Parts: sequence; C-alpha cells; structure tokens
Amino acid sequence: MAKTPANTEEKIKGAAHQLFLEKGFGSTTTRDIAKCANTNIALVNYYFRSKENLFREVFQESFANTFFPVAKILNDDFPLEVKIYKFVDHMTELLKSDPMMPLFVLSEMRAGQSQMCEIMLKSDALDSNGFQLQLDREASAEKIRQVDALQVETSLMAMVLFPFLSMNILKMKHQMDDAAFNEFVDARKKVIPEIILSYLRLP
Repeated sequence: MAKTPANTEEKIKGAAHQLFLEKGFGSTTTRDIAKCANTNIALVNYYFRSKENLFREVFQESFANTFFPVAKILNDDFPLEVKIYKFVDHMTELLKSDPMMPLFVLSEMRAGQSQMCEIMLKSDALDSNGFQLQLDREASAEKIRQVDALQVETSLMAMVLFPFLSMNILKMKHQMDDAAFNEFVDARKKVIPEIILSYLRLP
C-alpha cells in the first residue's frame, strides 16, 4: 500500500510524540524523528518546517484532545460535589493512559521550553472564573467556606499528579506492578474528593 501524505504526516507526529515524551524536546533531533517514522529528514522539514513547529503542533493537538477537556470540567455546569469527583476520575484515567505526560510537561517547563508554556497559556481550559463563581455562590449560601478556586484547583491537580510523577519510586518501594499501581490510583478517585470536600465544608 502506497504511503499517502496524510499517513506520512501522522506517522511523523506519532513518532515525534513518542520521542519527545521519552527524551524531551532538547534531546530529540529531527533525524531521530525521521528514523522512528521510517521516513527522511527532508519530509519532516517539508511538513513541519522545524522541530519547534512539530513540537507545538503535536502537543497542541494532544492537549486539545485530552488534557484541556478534562481541565474544563471545573468550569462546566455540574453540582460542586459531582464536579470534583468527575474531575478526579477523568484526570486519573487520562494519566493512566499516558503516564509519562506529567513528568514530560514538568521537565519541559522547568527547562524553559517556551513552546510548552505558550501551549498551556493560550488555552481557556485553565481559566477558573466559572469555578470561582460557583465556589462564591456556595459560600454565600453557607454551604462551604470562602475559598480561592486556585487553591482548590492546585490541591486537586497536585493530589492526582503526584503518584504519576513518583510512579517508579512508589512501585519500587511498595513492590507494585502496573496492575497494583492502577489499583492504587483508582482508590484515590474516592480519597481525593473526600479530602477536598472535607476541607470545603464549614466547621
């Protein structure tokens, strides 16, 4: 079967996604990507012009299809308790499907990769205005304490992300295989919302 331009372009993006996750942006060369995609450097440059453009396109597409829809749950029109459980469940499942992503994003941002920062900042998925309004309404009705949405979002993200960032250490220390690790993070789908909701409730 002959290669079509669409197939070649998708193969290049798939190879780039894999290599960027494994090696990081700085350590991945266009030659590496071409070899992994079973194509040549000229075609990589033809479709994407530069490694920077390829990186930006790969992760804009990846985040648009995965991370950003989950992040936007906090601004969706769900009751507060349902929203928190839903967010933790969806984010956990997302990270289980791509457990290398959190460490990759963290390492790239710490390395000062402007492309990653641009991708994150351009999305409205990280806008917490709707979530803040909901928290304010709940606080005015004396259902929860007055709280900054950023504090809640940061706590949620940290508690979901940390096991994946420290996955190898947790597996070694507690002798977990992949199945045991997944069971552990699945249990946290209940633990994390309970912690957050306990904090939000008025004393």
